[in-house]
Amino acid sequence: MKTTVSEPESWKRVVEIEVPESEVDAAVDAKLAELKRGARMPGFRPGKVPLAVIKQRYGKAARAEAVETVMQGAFKSACEEHKIAPVGEAKLTDMKGGEGGEALCFTIETEVDPPVGEIKGYDKLKIKAKPVKVTDAMVDDAFNGYIDRYADFEDVSRPAKKGDFLRIRYKSVVIDGAERADLKDHCPEYPIELGGEGVFKEFDKGLSGKAAGDEAEIEVKFPKDYAETGVAGKSGVFSVEVLSVQEKHPPEFNEEFMEKLGGVTAEKLKEEIRASIELRQQREAKQAAYDEAVQALIKDNTIEVAPSNVASLARHLLDDHLKRYNLPEPNEEQSEAFNSLAVMMLKRIKIIDYVADKEQIKATQEDVDNEIMQMARQYGQDFDVLKQMLRKDGTTNRIRMDIRERKTLDFLIGEGKAE
Repeated sequence: MKTTVSEPESWKRVVEIEVPESEVDAAVDAKLAELKRGARMPGFRPGKVPLAVIKQRYGKAARAEAVETVMQGAFKSACEEHKIAPVGEAKLTDMKGGEGGEALCFTIETEVDPPVGEIKGYDKLKIKAKPVKVTDAMVDDAFNGYIDRYADFEDVSRPAKKGDFLRIRYKSVVIDGAERADLKDHCPEYPIELGGEGVFKEFDKGLSGKAAGDEAEIEVKFPKDYAETGVAGKSGVFSVEVLSVQEKHPPEFNEEFMEKLGGVTAEKLKEEIRASIELRQQREAKQAAYDEAVQALIKDNTIEVAPSNVASLARHLLDDHLKRYNLPEPNEEQSEAFNSLAVMMLKRIKIIDYVADKEQIKATQEDVDNEIMQMARQYGQDFDVLKQMLRKDGTTNRIRMDIRERKTLDFLIGEGKAE
């Protein structure tokens, strides 16, 4: 067998293979012999059908199957010889021969995960996490929001005003002129707070002054960076019915209410809230720094990924998104957005692997045990029992990889060091 391999792209391998006619004929003979052993025909005992009859009836199909088997085996051997690890499906682009007296010549194109060369500048990024300073106003807002969870709501017959909660039902939803039944049915009896955080100003304006039983038609222009890519940058018309208007009555923070909270004082609760906000701000700042570091390295280095890997991951992300939000098949714009996300995620993995290998960053057993200990405390389980269970189902390996990734990202933003 003769093989030649070319690399027109970093992620593409073109494998040209020539198999001698003797190997093809031997494979055909083996296939015919296999058919002969199991053949059953009128006038012949099982397995005793003459080979000439088998060839006459099954010869063409037998050769086709044998040639396919030879091609699969030859391609596998060529990949082993040239150290090719295919990703995605291989594509047959040319084939000739394989008939009696002719060598079998064929060409297969396959994709590989392109190797990473040198990633420069990862140790000179000077990117730091910059958490937002927690103010008293932020704590007070969070405190009031926490207390609001215990508020009572009273149905009122008056027109709605700022601070009221309305239960509404979508009668129809039209996005850029197209009826969207999926969005109409996605949020039945959708609750909305007039003037609340995240509420479109068009909804505030369209629903103010409405009472239970009233209807409204609200036109909305979605921002281009809106989280739901299916409507981002588009115009929508929402026909809604107001089911009820509710007035909120927050509880008074007195001794009775403190007992409901387990005896905690307002001062103690605010201390806990401040600590929680600070922790969240630190995490968000680190995540922002991680993203900035990765984007900087992607910009300053050539990191290539296989198109089939991109397509596979993009489809997985998109399917998960559609299922989660009960959405129809996406348009080209949405598909491209998830394709770009997949490219970034795959490059991010390559960066982390490169830096971790270069700097010998890994998760120690102590790191893994500490992680499992936190899980055991969170779920109220015995550490040793949980550790054994996680080891059996393979979760320990995922924990180890997650820690390695986190330590590598910390290294990139100057909050960690190589082992």
